[in-house]
Order: sequence, then C-alpha cells, then structure tokens
Amino acid sequence: MKKNKIILLSVLMIAVLFTSCAKKDQTTMEKINDKGEMSFAMTGGYPPFNFINENGDLDGFDIDIAKALANEMGVKAVGITTAWDGIIGGLLSNRFDTIIGSMAITPARLEKVNFSDPYYYDGAQFFSTSELNIASIKDLKNGKVGVVTGTTYQNALIKMDNIDEIMQFESDIDNIMALEQHRTDGLVTGRFVGIQAAKKYDVDLVAVGEMLYAEDIGIAVRKGDDAFLEALNNSLETIIANGTYDEISQKWFNTNILEKR
Repeated sequence: MKKNKIILLSVLMIAVLFTSCAKKDQTTMEKINDKGEMSFAMTGGYPPFNFINENGDLDGFDIDIAKALANEMGVKAVGITTAWDGIIGGLLSNRFDTIIGSMAITPARLEKVNFSDPYYYDGAQFFSTSELNIASIKDLKNGKVGVVTGTTYQNALIKMDNIDEIMQFESDIDNIMALEQHRTDGLVTGRFVGIQAAKKYDVDLVAVGEMLYAEDIGIAVRKGDDAFLEALNNSLETIIANGTYDEISQKWFNTNILEKR
C-alpha cells in the first residue's frame, strides 16, 4: 500500500512539473487567449496619445487604438502606466504583453524588440513660447531645452552645440509646465503632442521651424513573439480597412495621422 502511495505521489509530481513547464513554454499569444486580456504599456503622460483624464481613467489615441486591436483579437485591452525610461525593460521582463505608447521605431530599439507596422507617422518638433521670437532651434544661444527622459529627442539634442543644458522630465505635461515657468527656452516633443497641447490647455506653445526629423511609430513586442506580432498587424490592417482607425484618428486630431506628411 505504501509503495502504491509513493508511485501515485511520483506520478502527481511529474504531472505538476509537466503542467508547469507547459505553461512556461506558452507563447504570449496563447497566454493572452487564456487570460482573455492583452496588457499594454505607456507613460500615461503623453497627451493626447495617452493620459489620465479628469475621471482618473486612461484615455487618448493610443488607448483607443489598443482597445480596437484587442477587440479584433477577441480579448480585452488592459493599460499599464510606467516610466518611459524603463518601458522596454518592463516589456522584456514580462510585466506587460506589449507597448502601445507612441514609440518610434529606431535601429537601437530593433536590437531589443520587434515592431508592428507603423500605426502613425510623427516627427520631432521644437516648441517654445511666442515671445522667444526665433526661426529655428539652431538660433538658440546657450539653449536650455526640455525632453522626456529616454526619448529619441534627447539623443538629437546632445548633438547640437548650441544646446548647453537638456532638462529631463518624466512626462510632457511636466515638460510644458517647465516652459511655462520659464525654466527652459523650449522643448522638443512629437509634433502632434505640441500642437494639441496648445489647443487643449490654452498654453502659449508654438512650433518653431521645421521638424527636426520624421518618425515611424510602432507597437513593440518581445523578440520571438511572432504569432502575437502577426495578430497585431492583422488587427491593425483590419481596423484601417473598416474605418475604425480613421474614426479614432479624426476624434483626436481631426485628420488621419497614418497618412505621411
């Protein structure tokens, strides 16, 4: 009897180990289907793309796009806010399934993660107050310019000899506040973010000069998540074809931001 109990216990232990290993070997797409949820990350401080609204809820273009994509996959989108500087690290450590947070596709990032097809096109723009009265960021002398930590904008400013100080912030809300308080000469952020902030918050924020460079914005996934990436691309293609994408874009920008300019 004792021997039979030992054999039964051994069989149960093997079954538990097998189940545990099987779960570890699940792909992200399988886990999402099992949970019925797709978690996605953003800062929550990049209006109008992602922000916390007056009701304390996540809102914005990125949030609506994530919900539309998840709906096509038959799951629920669950947003998670995190600091931009560590957002790729959070993805790689499995804190969330994907990043849908207005991340530009760059060679450096492609070494760590894979990206979906672009879901909009944007560009780096220098903004300041109307009283600065210059034609370009290159006209600044001993410039003090704000950026969000970990963005591509920071890398671009480092290369400019006329910028003496790059002030780093956790969100563009803080970035804009610093400019309003005259702690900086201006800020570099996404073109659409700056234009919409001036309208929404009624702040003295004007685009100065041409865009510094254009960017393709994609959805980041872990390398090896091929089925998940394919599902995201297929869902993106579907919402573009059925008009959902245009409806969301028009809601936030009164234009289709997937069209290159």
